[in-house]
Order: sequence, then structure tokens, then C-alpha cells
Amino acid sequence: MSIQSLQQDLGYALRRYFQLHKRRDEPAWARLLISSTIGLFFPTFFISLAVVFGRANVGPYALLFSYVMGLFIAFSIHGFYRAFELLVPELTLQRLNRGELKAGVFFAVVPIAIMLLSFWIFIQLAEALTQTPIRNTPFDSARAIGQFLFISLVFALIGTYLAWQAAKRRSLQLQATEAQLLRMQAQIEPHFLFNSLAAVQSLIDPAPERAKQMLEHFTDYLRASLQTLRAEVCTLEQELQAVQSYLGLMQIRMDERLSFEIEASAEARRALMLPLLLQPLVENAINHGLESKPEGGHLQIRASVADGMLTLQVRDNGLGLAAPKRRARPGNGLALKNIRERLAARYDDGAALSMDITEQGCCATLRLPTEKETAQP
Repeated sequence: MSIQSLQQDLGYALRRYFQLHKRRDEPAWARLLISSTIGLFFPTFFISLAVVFGRANVGPYALLFSYVMGLFIAFSIHGFYRAFELLVPELTLQRLNRGELKAGVFFAVVPIAIMLLSFWIFIQLAEALTQTPIRNTPFDSARAIGQFLFISLVFALIGTYLAWQAAKRRSLQLQATEAQLLRMQAQIEPHFLFNSLAAVQSLIDPAPERAKQMLEHFTDYLRASLQTLRAEVCTLEQELQAVQSYLGLMQIRMDERLSFEIEASAEARRALMLPLLLQPLVENAINHGLESKPEGGHLQIRASVADGMLTLQVRDNGLGLAAPKRRARPGNGLALKNIRERLAARYDDGAALSMDITEQGCCATLRLPTEKETAQP
């Protein structure tokens, strides 16, 4: 493994370390290294203060004792938060990650409480192992306890403030990304709308029944799209309604060259998500994979919920790697970038979009945390 790869893994773990995630995919060694660094930093900080102000004569035994205790406390906090992540619902974790007032109190008070408890446990264990009372600890006097709590509280408040600022930046980024989505949609939609209306007009005389069907799908598509665009979040069921109307419309345009199926569990259909995440993936599959293929092909959409994650798959047996390069036009090539930016702004590293393109077609997989009720970004 290269140095650059190690740095990337460590940077990824550091970005996720101070947030709550039920699913941890960063390397375990990176998280342990961060916890160890924190565990060694605080004893060094407090010992340095004691030496500077002339209140301690630190020897090798005291140093070793302090650093072992610091690691014990750091890993106690680490273990508590990991257990908390596994036991608490995903929606609660998302709320805490947003950095609201209750979240600030939680992240300020809990580490201090666990620090005091784990310190007491460590002293009891040390005394039991050495059969000797431990003296000269940070809690030998009320003044020492007050100084320790004050410094710990200052660190906690600074961390809470930085987390609040980060959450605020993510919220602004999400708003900017959503505005970009609306601008991009305003550029793309007229192209699609005019083509669809022209197709309806061309079918009125030679095939009035097909024209009527196409107009019905077109109306359903507009209704569903406008409904999701106006909402901050929507259910997957609403997104699927818009997608199904779009596919019905494209099926009439492509005649017998397009077939599709949608498989989604009842739990997945109830899940909340950002609007217009699924539809661009479907449009990509049609535009780049199936429409250019002379014999057309099949498109499959699957949705399921497992381990607090909603997984969406859009698979086609189109041109895949053989798809021709499209001439640049408004919105072309921006759809996937836009989706990834929206996911990063809303879920940080908790959601992901992957593309698997082969000679047999393409499979887009979207994974994001499930939401059970309307949530503010």
C-alpha cells in the first residue's frame, strides 16, 4: 500500500471520526490511530501545564501511568460512541450530526462524563493490580477537579462550535447544490418537453390512440415531476411515479425497442429521499445505453432497504462501453456530478453513487440512509 493511499485512508477516517455513522467503512487502523493520538494528546497537555506552572515533578513512572490512562480513557469514549451508533436508530444519528443545540450538548457532556467514569475505573483497576493506593491524580482536590472540568469543557465547546460551523457550511452547500439542480433542470426540461410534444403531434393523424396514450403519460410525468420538484424531500414512491410516467412516455417513443420493470419493497417505497436522484439515472440509461442501440433493450429498477440503508439500482443491457460520445449540450455530463454533490452535502460520506459499465450494459447503484420522517437539511 502506497503512502498516498495511506494518507487518503487516514483523511477519510478523520472526516468521519467526529460524526456518527451506523455503517463504518473506513479502515479500523485509521480510527484506532486517531483515538490513540487523542489519548496521548490530553495527558501531554495536562502534564505540560503542570510542569510549566511548577506544580509537578514528572518522572518516568508518572509519564507511563498518565499515557496508559489517557489511552484507556480515549478508547472508552471510542467504544461508547461505537456502541451508541449500533444501538440508536439512523434518524437519531442524522439529527445529532446536523449540529443543532441538543447535539451540541450531547457532544459536550457525554465525553466529559465518560472521561470521569473511565478515570475512576482505571484508578480502581490500577490499585487492584498494584495493591497500592494511587496518589497525585488530577482529582486529589476540589480545585484540581474544577480545573480539569473547566479545561475539558473549553475543549468540548470549541469542538461543538467547529462542528456547528461545519454543519452550517454543509447546509449552505446543499442549498447551493439544490439551486444548481433547479437551474440545470430548467435547461434540460424544455429540450425534452418540445421533443415529446412534437412526437405527440406527429402521431395525432397516423396513430391517434398512441398519441392519446403518449399525452396521458406526458401529463402524468409533468404532474409527478412538479410535485417532487416543489418538495424538500419526497418518498421513493413519488419518485417512482415520475420515473414510471417517463418510461411509459419513452416506451411509446421507442415503440417495441424498450421494456422495463420496477421492483421495490413496501418499506423502500415509504422511505424518504431527496427528489430527482433516481430519475437522472434512468434518463442516463435511456439516453446513453438504450436509445442509441438499434434493437433497444431492457431497463430494470430495484429498490430495497437493509441495515438502515436504501439501495437503488438502475440496470440496463444497452451499449455500455460501446456507447458513442454525445455532443455537448446543456446538462450533458452534469447529472452524475450533481447527484454526488447533493449526496455529499446532505449525507456527507454516508451515501454513495457507483457506476459499473461493461460491454453488457450499465448498472448504477445508489445507497443512502433511510429517513422515516421529513428532515430539514
